[in-house]
Amino acid sequence: MKEQTRDVHGRKSNRLLMEKSPYLQQHAHNPVDWFPWGEEAFAKARTEDKPIFLSIGYSSCHWCHVMERESFEDEDVARLLNANFVCIKVDREERPDVDQIYMRAVQAMTGSGGWPLNVFLTPKLKPFYGGTYFPPVSRYGMPGFSSLIRNISDAWKRDRKQLLDSASEISKAISQTPQKGGSQIDELVFDKCFSELALYFDESYGGFGSSPKFPTPSNLYFLLRYHLRSKSRAPLNMVTKTLDEMAMGGIYDQLGGGFHRYSTDRMWLVPHFEKMLYDNALLAIAYLEAFLVTKDEEYLRIVKETLNWVLSEMTSNETGGYYSAQDADSPEGEGEYYIWTQEQIRDLLRGNDRSGDDITWSEQQVNAILVYFGVSDKGNFESGKNILTARINLRALSSETKIPESELLLLIGKAKKILLEARSARPKPLTDDKILTGWNGMMISAMSKAYQVSEDQRFLTSGKRAADFILATLASQSENGRITLRRRYRDGDVKDDGVLEDYAYFGNSLIDLYEATFDSRYLRSAISICESMLSLFFDQKDGGFFDTRVGAKDLILRTKESYDGAVPSSNSMAVLFSLRIGEILSDETYKEDARRTIEAFWSSIESNPSSHTEMLVALAYLSSRPKEIVVAGDLALSSTQELVRELRLRFLPSAVVIYADKELESELPLVEGRVSKPGQRPRVYVCTGFQCKLPSETLSELAAALTD
Repeated sequence: MKEQTRDVHGRKSNRLLMEKSPYLQQHAHNPVDWFPWGEEAFAKARTEDKPIFLSIGYSSCHWCHVMERESFEDEDVARLLNANFVCIKVDREERPDVDQIYMRAVQAMTGSGGWPLNVFLTPKLKPFYGGTYFPPVSRYGMPGFSSLIRNISDAWKRDRKQLLDSASEISKAISQTPQKGGSQIDELVFDKCFSELALYFDESYGGFGSSPKFPTPSNLYFLLRYHLRSKSRAPLNMVTKTLDEMAMGGIYDQLGGGFHRYSTDRMWLVPHFEKMLYDNALLAIAYLEAFLVTKDEEYLRIVKETLNWVLSEMTSNETGGYYSAQDADSPEGEGEYYIWTQEQIRDLLRGNDRSGDDITWSEQQVNAILVYFGVSDKGNFESGKNILTARINLRALSSETKIPESELLLLIGKAKKILLEARSARPKPLTDDKILTGWNGMMISAMSKAYQVSEDQRFLTSGKRAADFILATLASQSENGRITLRRRYRDGDVKDDGVLEDYAYFGNSLIDLYEATFDSRYLRSAISICESMLSLFFDQKDGGFFDTRVGAKDLILRTKESYDGAVPSSNSMAVLFSLRIGEILSDETYKEDARRTIEAFWSSIESNPSSHTEMLVALAYLSSRPKEIVVAGDLALSSTQELVRELRLRFLPSAVVIYADKELESELPLVEGRVSKPGQRPRVYVCTGFQCKLPSETLSELAAALTD
């Protein structure tokens, strides 16, 4: 392809036009001569002896769009870049391995990171300068982008040795592997982690820290397990306070369901409006676990609304796979799709008589809805507009308005329907419709777990369809029977080898789906994927998992990441995956690999446990004598289903559930001699350390076996 071509509208296009990534396609008509990450760009840099300008972002990134409009669409900036650099665009969601390396570099150089991530590299891909968003002209202490690229170009020509020395030092710094330290794994780390989280906990609004405030579901998973371990109410109160405040705030889409990316304030009021698949999967699981502990139906309502949004807007009709994200921006501007003036809502409610129930809204009822959603003439957002919240207690609202609570609930439901219908007619934010294996794994887990609790067949059907699509399209089986994974699917195109995240998240989701269906093919696939993960990613010498598979040729190093932030680290999920497979197979070698991984990162975990909460979830699993639960009996019998239902409505974070299927008898020692037969009355074996108690045949016997 030529460096610059034109489309039918006369617009210039570059090589990104041939890419499937929505983010890369957004930049396909920039005057910048963008290359995708690959050998063509690397060879050009080497041949022409030019540095590389690497820009990493993703389709729903607001500041990525800002920098594109300000700089990458500017003809003068493009001329400077094209003349002096080889310019590469990367979708960080397609290539998290590339993003991980250069994010480390920018954090080492500047102390912080984010997107867009802009890094200058040598032709050998070593970073020597970088940052995040650069404005077009110098302001707020940030260098102007045009001046910056001129200065770097001059330095490359006149003082290259200094840049190369800097590149060598930075590359050396980011390639350092974690140190084990001299300490042994000590379970006192759980207490230390809780103390750290309690220190940063926001007593008024829940969550951790001030602003911006991220949901960090791993913190909530850890606290629920610490509550189970310590029998203390304090960690549970931290979880419920956080979940309650988020559900009432603007970070939650009160009309359509689902959570926005994060809150720009400590009150969860003003979100960054993008919606990510992974946030909603992980938060749905957090609310599900909280429901299992508290039996608060409001948590289950949030789960159902969130997953209904996924079914409605984030699921491919063609494949059943789940899309990656929805943008924060719509044609009118950031967040405009979601916000309202008071008058807009008044007009919609007053003028609505088409919902089929002939409702005529009184002024009292309209005002009650405005109060419920926190809507005022002044507004709680920019330009007198309102982000909808749900912070008003129904009992208090009923007392204030003299409208019975039952009638208020009915009115709120009708108002939501009216407003959602009106909102749906607005220009919608862009949806990034690529399908990522690891992220789909997170949502398959959420759907599988939600089905087990709610018995909503739609969730199970969706999870199965997504898993079947990935196994058919993004997975392949080698001659030795092991399954390997690819990273991304879009528009018929499969691209990139799977990274650790794909194996760990999708593998765990297949166990969750197996426990929801008792379909042995999902369990067999999970076992095969775990074996591949250990073969391709595990560091036999020092322990821990590399983020990229063995043999990757377009990276300057293989990273290992243990930090659990907004998303749990791949290593944490790989540990949990290995432990669960070890329990299912009654094989201690998986447990030993998991322990070696925790030991590999122990120095970091011990010194900063609140940044490793998912790893501590895995350690809690390892140290808590996990239960292996075997269900035997005819699944067609209501008595068998009753016992299965009892298992599914309990919070059992350190347990695997296996159905005694004849197909698995020769493969799983726990099934041997317990195979279910047609018409057989149910028996549930609760085992610990592969030693089983007498089988439970009644609910009371099962409750006693699980409590012991």
